[in-house]
Amino acid sequence: MIESRIQPKSVGRIVTEPFVLSLAVVDALVVVAFIGVGLFMHAIEPWAFPAYTLRTATPFVIGWAIAAPLVGAYRRRVLESVGRTLAIVAAAWVAATLIGGLIRSSALFPGGAPPAFLIVNAVLGLGFIIPWRLAVTGGHRWRSGRG
Repeated sequence: MIESRIQPKSVGRIVTEPFVLSLAVVDALVVVAFIGVGLFMHAIEPWAFPAYTLRTATPFVIGWAIAAPLVGAYRRRVLESVGRTLAIVAAAWVAATLIGGLIRSSALFPGGAPPAFLIVNAVLGLGFIIPWRLAVTGGHRWRSGRG
């Protein structure tokens, strides 16, 4: 008999369901939104220059795509603990900022990555990614009867 309801499965410690892909896609959208707000704060309307906005956000989306899985941001344990969510997602974002800064320093992307920019990016970016991921953790805990 074929099970009609998809049950979360894991390989090792990483959840391997469409949920993880959905979470990663929304994480990337949150990063793009953060960069868009940053551009807007610098008098650049991101909706008026979508290609520029995407080119500006791409290094940090790539940084997140590298850092988040490496530090375990998509592991089931992170979804089960608010403290783990804070620690792991913060570490992932700081690493993503550094990786994104390295990429942004290349000739392929606009801008640069002076230390002051990276510090501001790391701190303010946490204000975007942390609330989103805490909401996911809260929803997961509530759904599983732990919250």
